[in-house]
Amino acid sequence: MGVRIPAGWSARTRKAVLGLGKVLVATAAVVVATGCAASGTAPAPPRSPSVTDASGTSGASSGNATGVAGSGSAISPQECAAADLTVTTGATGAAAGHSSLVLLFTNSGSASCFVQGYPGVAVQLRGGRVYNAVRAMAGYMGGDAAPSPARVQLAPGVAASALIEWLHFPQDGSASVTPADCAGDGGVRLLVTAPDRTAAATLAPPAPVSPICWGFEVHPIVAGAAGQYPSTH
Repeated sequence: MGVRIPAGWSARTRKAVLGLGKVLVATAAVVVATGCAASGTAPAPPRSPSVTDASGTSGASSGNATGVAGSGSAISPQECAAADLTVTTGATGAAAGHSSLVLLFTNSGSASCFVQGYPGVAVQLRGGRVYNAVRAMAGYMGGDAAPSPARVQLAPGVAASALIEWLHFPQDGSASVTPADCAGDGGVRLLVTAPDRTAAATLAPPAPVSPICWGFEVHPIVAGAAGQYPSTH
């Protein structure tokens, strides 16, 4: 684009006008170029990172990060149902006026499951009354040395165990055992309920020579058949 200068202008004036014209042309070119860039397609915003699960596919972030891995699986097994557990008795023990009995919980189902916590235990007396065991992590005869009950996974056919214990002499120190000083005297059956379940299994009570008089405790279910955490005793 040219700039027309009148013939009557001096040489100095002509030079100034021509310089101003060049500045205006350059400014217009910059404005046009900027306008073209602004009218183009805006770049796409960056994509949010996807969450990928262990199998390599894109998945949601709602997975169970705290689940306990089962054998050969990343999915935590279900808690054992009452119908999947067979409750039996194991070893007995006695020391310094204390008696103990191991309760076994065998997974009789077809799939792996877990148990955790305390079983419910009571000795049923004549007339239907019951004497309930008190929960305790450990006692004189054993139990669990851990701070709290742990989850115990059971494959089909595998058993876990819990220990119950009591004192088998009259609480008042008398030589004869009577219901007044031996709360579990004359027990007819032992009622055992798995953790978080309500259906009780019925077992034979302790022998009459070892009546459940007082100090009746139940300890948490632990792995194995000994009824106690290995470091307890």
